[in-house]
Amino acid sequence: MASVKRDKPPIVRLAHPLAFTAYLQHLGVPTDGYFRRQGLPTLCKDPNVFVPLKKAWALFDDAARREDSALGWHVGRYVGDHGLNAGLLKKLESAPTLYGALQRLIELVNSESSHLRLGIVEQHNCILFCTSGYQDMRYEVGCSSSQAYQIEAYVDLIQHFTGKSWVPKSIGIQTSEIPAVAKRHFPNCPILVNQPYAYIAISRSFLHLPLRRLHLDNSGDCPIVNTNDLSYADSLGLVLKPYLSQGYPSAKFAASLLDTSVRSLARRLSECGKTYQSLIDETRFNAATELLRGTAAPIGEIGLSIGFNDQANFSRLFHRIAGISPRDYRRVQLGRVEQAEYRLN
Repeated sequence: MASVKRDKPPIVRLAHPLAFTAYLQHLGVPTDGYFRRQGLPTLCKDPNVFVPLKKAWALFDDAARREDSALGWHVGRYVGDHGLNAGLLKKLESAPTLYGALQRLIELVNSESSHLRLGIVEQHNCILFCTSGYQDMRYEVGCSSSQAYQIEAYVDLIQHFTGKSWVPKSIGIQTSEIPAVAKRHFPNCPILVNQPYAYIAISRSFLHLPLRRLHLDNSGDCPIVNTNDLSYADSLGLVLKPYLSQGYPSAKFAASLLDTSVRSLARRLSECGKTYQSLIDETRFNAATELLRGTAAPIGEIGLSIGFNDQANFSRLFHRIAGISPRDYRRVQLGRVEQAEYRLN
C-alpha cells in the first residue's frame, strides 16, 4: 500500500460526518448536538469542505455509543458510495473495468480523507481490496465505525460493475467481534475477525467487468482535491474554511482543531512562509472569490459568510489582496465568461 505523509493534520470531507447525521435523521433521531459536541462546523452543510479527521471520528463514536454500536455498517449501507465526491465518482465510472476503477480509487482516495491508505493484495483466485485504517490511528475512537462505513461504501461501488446481487468472497475486519448487522448485509459471506487490515475479497472472474449502472445523482462538476499535494498551511486553510461564517477564527481555536499548541501552529506556518493572519486573510479571500464567481449573492452577504460584519472591512481586505474591489472583481469575471461564451458560439 502507498505510504502516507504524517507531517500534516489528518482531514476528511464533511460529507462523511454528514452521512452519519443524515442516517440518524432518517430514523427520526435528533442530531442537533452531534456537531456541536465535537466542535464541528454547525452552520456549514457543504459536503466538499474538509474537517479534522479526529473530530469526525469522535462524532462516529459518539453516535455509535448513543444509538447503535454497529452504526457504521448501517450508515454505509444507507449512503453507499454516494458519499464520495462527484468528481471522484466520474473518474471511477470512466474506468474500463472494475479492476481499473479500484486502482483509480487507490490513487485518488486522499481526495476523501488525507491519511487513508488503500491497496490491493494479489492472491491466486481473488484479490483483497484493503483499507489498512490510518497507520497508527487504528486504535483511535471511531476508527472501527469508519472502517465499517468504508466497507459498505466500497461494496456499493463494486456492485456498480458486478450487479446488486454480488457479495464478496470474504470480508476481513480488524475488530474481534462480528456485528449481527454485518452478517445480515452479507449472507453466506465469511467475515474474518482480528485481521491486520480490513478487506473485501473479490474473485478474479469479476475484475474484467465494465460499468453496469451509473450513479443517479452524479451530475455535479466537483473538483478533486488531492490532499497529498497540500502543505500544512493549505490543510489548515481547508479546515478553517467552514468555520469562517462563525466569525474570525482565533489562533487558539485553530490550534484546538488540530490538537496542537498555538506556538506549534505558528512554527509550522512559518515553515510554510506564512503567519496565522496571512493564512486567514488568504482563506477568506479565496472563499470570497469562489462565491463572487459562482453565485449572484450580494457583496455584503458574501462578506458575512466569511466572517465580516462590516462590508467596508471586507472590501478593504479584498482590495489589499486583489487590487480591485469585490464588485469590480465580479464584473471582470462576468466579462470573461461572456467573452468565452461568445467565442464558443
